[in-house]
Amino acid sequence: MLRQLTFRQLKNALEETQHLPRSLYAEANSSDNWRRIREDVNYSEFWCSLEEEAAQLLENPIRAPLFTEFTLFGDTGDRAIYQSKRDQLYAGIHAFSMLAMTEDKLEWKTGLENAIWNVCNEYTWVLPAHVGLYRNDYPNGIWDQPAPPRETVDLLSAMTAFTLAETVHLLGDRLHPWVVHRVNEEIDRRIFQVYFHDATPQNWELKTNNWPAVCSASIGATAIYMIDDSEKLAGMLWRVIGVLRNYLSGFDEQGATPEGPAYWQYGFSHFVYFAELLKERTDGRISLLTDEKVEPISKFPQFCMLTGGKVVNFSDSADEVTLNSGLIHRLQHYVPSLQLPIEEYRMSPVPGNWLDSTRQMLWSPSMELLISENDEERLQEKVFTGNQWVISKVRDSRGRIIAFAAKGGHNEEPHNHNDLGHFILHVDGQNVLADIGLGRYTKQYFQPRFRYEMINAGSHGHSVPIVDGCRQGFGTSYRSEILYSQISEDNVQVVMDLTKAYDCGSLECLTREFVWERPLHKIPQLVITDRATFSNTPLTFQEVFISSVRPQVTSSGRLQMNTVTLLYNPEKWEIEIEHIWVDSHYKTGTPFYRIVLNRTQLEREMIFEFRFEMSERSECK
Repeated sequence: MLRQLTFRQLKNALEETQHLPRSLYAEANSSDNWRRIREDVNYSEFWCSLEEEAAQLLENPIRAPLFTEFTLFGDTGDRAIYQSKRDQLYAGIHAFSMLAMTEDKLEWKTGLENAIWNVCNEYTWVLPAHVGLYRNDYPNGIWDQPAPPRETVDLLSAMTAFTLAETVHLLGDRLHPWVVHRVNEEIDRRIFQVYFHDATPQNWELKTNNWPAVCSASIGATAIYMIDDSEKLAGMLWRVIGVLRNYLSGFDEQGATPEGPAYWQYGFSHFVYFAELLKERTDGRISLLTDEKVEPISKFPQFCMLTGGKVVNFSDSADEVTLNSGLIHRLQHYVPSLQLPIEEYRMSPVPGNWLDSTRQMLWSPSMELLISENDEERLQEKVFTGNQWVISKVRDSRGRIIAFAAKGGHNEEPHNHNDLGHFILHVDGQNVLADIGLGRYTKQYFQPRFRYEMINAGSHGHSVPIVDGCRQGFGTSYRSEILYSQISEDNVQVVMDLTKAYDCGSLECLTREFVWERPLHKIPQLVITDRATFSNTPLTFQEVFISSVRPQVTSSGRLQMNTVTLLYNPEKWEIEIEHIWVDSHYKTGTPFYRIVLNRTQLEREMIFEFRFEMSERSECK
């Protein structure tokens, strides 16, 4: 319905239902629901941690971050110190509001009022990393100016407004009227005045990544809670809906997003939160989740879940992602064939986030009813031709789920890595041939001149060739093309043209063929064939493979990585193995191994074949 919705339909639906009795976020308005999740033994640990956090906040109130902590991002590029302090400041809103919903205690009310007041006292709700994000030269030229840039709306400011508006809607009659007034005043000043009273588009309105979903959906949800005038609300929501249409255009027709499962959840969850509030506000007349594109988008994470908690983690994604079972359960109302994730892929409630935690619990049935799906439901494969992802999960003769994934696309995707032709091979609960994943989020990490020199994002940190000394380039012009793809009974075959991924003067053509052979009841194997043609004989040609386990040379031309064996022609390649330690936004010092094969016999036309065989047990001693 989203893409066909007209302004007249929206306006009429809001006006027709303006005076009807309704309940926004109905699940949270039910005392029975709160009693259910408070008494559910499966959530006992969550509620205990929440009470402990609330007691600590009452005893030791959190101060706002210092100015020098705010400017640290501009001075050094560090964003973690300020954001951790900010998270502590905001923790009180989430902890005290949830406790207040389950028990009418003065200390919870007082704690919540103080937490809200402290957040309203902040100079800005925008993160330092996002200050000035509307400028074309962001994040340069911001921190050396005599005056701070004008107010904007970012992910966190929009989510803050959404959280405060929802909290006041549910608990406002129990809060001091000055606190309620302050919330309304600050949201109007920081969000509505900035977004709706300035026709200049926000930077994120022009994008198709998670930002337009989180920001516009949060703004729209806030407006639904705060604006009673249906005509005014219609005008506000129309701008929001235009941005959400743009967001959905970032998914291909088969539902894939180049940002992967983690950012899928971040963006799409907020889209769903807004859609359900709009449905309630219009008494069911407008249901954005009936849009035909919702079904394939909802199913995308099912393809990305592997085994052992691992996922297909191309781009800036961790290799382990858990999903909000409340979100998935709500989507099942619209996509009945959608499967709930098995237990190892289910998110636990997080005390620090009201929006996600409450829906995780209130939108889920009793924990006893969340039965794990049979593994057979996870045996899936698809070539996502739009965003050029390939994912295949099969069961081998030992009963193990083994998976192969590869990607193309272009090298200016959201949260981009220069990784065209890169692949993952998953066996025994490990991404053996792996993606290093996201790096540490700093100012430098989001500046191309630094980002692609880092092992996480540069093509030298991915399983792709280095062609005559050239790595892959950054930008939309650096792209791949799927020349051929098929899924047959015995194999998945994909051929990618990678020529345009490299700015290499002598390179005339470079193709990579993946043949994922997975005949029934036999051990799968992956065969990669690269074909390169040059105008002049290149000086060097390197093949790079990234492994998460220590490789061992077991014999000439055989490299063992647990139960995966790489076979290559030792007469034409010299091998180097580099042990690297990689930092990310979530972990420090994760080990990886960079396998570099240097071609010893160079010609103008060359064909390279590499075979990855899966054995039943490791040959390494």
